[in-house]
Amino acid sequence: MHNLINTSEIALFIMLPLIIFYKQSKWNLKSYIILIPILYLIWYLTYMLFHELTHWLGAWIFGKEVFEYKLIPRFWEGDFGSGYIKYDFKGDTKDFFIVILPYVRDIFFLIVGYLLLKKQIIKTSFLAGLVLLMLLLSSLYDISNNYLAYVFGSLNDFNALKISSTSFISNFIGISFMLTAMFLTYKTIKISKEYPNYNF
Repeated sequence: MHNLINTSEIALFIMLPLIIFYKQSKWNLKSYIILIPILYLIWYLTYMLFHELTHWLGAWIFGKEVFEYKLIPRFWEGDFGSGYIKYDFKGDTKDFFIVILPYVRDIFFLIVGYLLLKKQIIKTSFLAGLVLLMLLLSSLYDISNNYLAYVFGSLNDFNALKISSTSFISNFIGISFMLTAMFLTYKTIKISKEYPNYNF
């Protein structure tokens, strides 16, 4: 059931917006059709790594000892599951910031990605897709996947946020961050009809 939900979220938050962005753009099908699986592979191989490294950075900043970690799925062992950073979690204020750091990074990436694509600084179909995927869609997926999993009972980052703050704060962060991600993604997909504009 978990794998089915996760696959559905990848389709909804990663693949569908990426395809719509390209389909609505002025690029022809031949210029981007091969890019979609390539971009997906880049995202899939790096998503977990970047998320867990951000937790690790937070742990390092606050002087926490990391005693076990998994930064990438062990594909060679048939493992396609989640990553983790295990450290001396105590549910204090430091832990709150360590846990929330990847999602703050997501919001920052969403804003940067939206502004880059809105200003049409990037001209090539590959780089535009890469910015869309790695800065916007990956952030949308990261927030939504983790928060929705928490809502359905998963003991993940948002549960750790609840432990280090309150249930209200954890839910407020999850809902507000997810709505922000959806809004900026929607705004970006909306402007894709004008992409790319070479006349400036």
